[in-house]
Amino acid sequence: MEENIAENTEATEKTEATGDTENAEKPGTAEKAETEKTETIEENTVYEKYIIFTVREKRYALPSKIISEVAALEKVFPLPLVPDYVRGIINRYSVPYALIDVSFFLLKDTSEAQKVIVLKEDIDKLALLIDDVTDIVDIPAGKLMKIETEETASDDNPLSAFFEWKGNHVFCLEAGELIGRIKQDFEQRNT
Repeated sequence: MEENIAENTEATEKTEATGDTENAEKPGTAEKAETEKTETIEENTVYEKYIIFTVREKRYALPSKIISEVAALEKVFPLPLVPDYVRGIINRYSVPYALIDVSFFLLKDTSEAQKVIVLKEDIDKLALLIDDVTDIVDIPAGKLMKIETEETASDDNPLSAFFEWKGNHVFCLEAGELIGRIKQDFEQRNT
């Protein structure tokens, strides 16, 4: 209350000294302006929604805009002459999807996971074998940290960035690079 009295007194003194009653600063105006400025900055921040999932106790994420669904793993139809990380084909609503064992693809360790993330058809007909979905989060673009090491400097590295989430690093899979590397592996295998 004493602060409000001091603000009112200060505003009145400014008005009396300048004689400007139209542009006189009203009590609490500075705080209101600061709050509005903060809200404007937050409104201008670009967020992207990510699905966080686990593979062998490591956390990964994909933008939700490229995901069609998360489902339980059903029957897998094996394929000959494919890279080791391709488990086969799964059927989703009469559409075949190549099933990629993310654990083998990234960590060279076969997974016994029973869930899949199905990418949207316009991205590619791929399903990713995962352990579990952990969360769905909105991440500001400024919170994504690019991964820059000798191992990840190649053009076909599917890990593009990471962000902090609940005290853990979450690695973002780059769908385009993942698909590019899979296509490259198929070409090499069949030549």
